[in-house]
Amino acid sequence: MTNLQANNQDPFWIFEHTGWERCAKPYHRFFSSVTNQAIESLLDSVEIIRGMRLLDVATGPGYVATAAAKRGTIVTGIDFATAMLAEARQQNPNIDFMEGDAEALPFPNESFDAVTINFGMVHFGKPERALEEAHGVLCSGGRAAFTVWETTDKTIGFKIILDAIKAHGSIDVPLQSGPPFFRFSDHEESRKAFLHAGFIEPTVKVVPQV
Repeated sequence: MTNLQANNQDPFWIFEHTGWERCAKPYHRFFSSVTNQAIESLLDSVEIIRGMRLLDVATGPGYVATAAAKRGTIVTGIDFATAMLAEARQQNPNIDFMEGDAEALPFPNESFDAVTINFGMVHFGKPERALEEAHGVLCSGGRAAFTVWETTDKTIGFKIILDAIKAHGSIDVPLQSGPPFFRFSDHEESRKAFLHAGFIEPTVKVVPQV
């Protein structure tokens, strides 16, 4: 048991943590080609420049961290799943990856110039808290950005997954309840979450995928 597991007994947190510990390699093999398509727009949104200090929250296998490092940033990736971190360190041995909880970031205030969260928001039990934590570790004038899925009528890649499950498996299984998965597909909900966390002038951009 990790320290995070010992300290967090929230049922939804445990459900998510258990799942991500199991699927690091399958995620890299089957889903990364979809989620990676948002990375460059995500980094552009926080106006990455060489020498900036970036925190990539819910870094997973480290795709955003790797892309940011190639732009010359000083990157820290944080994730609560040790299996994901092992995958990240194997692929990116020169980047600083650490275990940690998005809803309780282990950094002093004003530690970073930018924070990114690539498709992590839908997996947080308290997404507003994660944004508040991001706001807290940012320097004055710092930027944060997250990506989420559009609804399935607009997100072809995610719809393919759901259609495959319906055709070859079953969606009628008991799952731990959590926040609405497509909540932040509503652009106004995303703006409100940023404002509630203390950010100003949030904007929303639709990123096309193939």
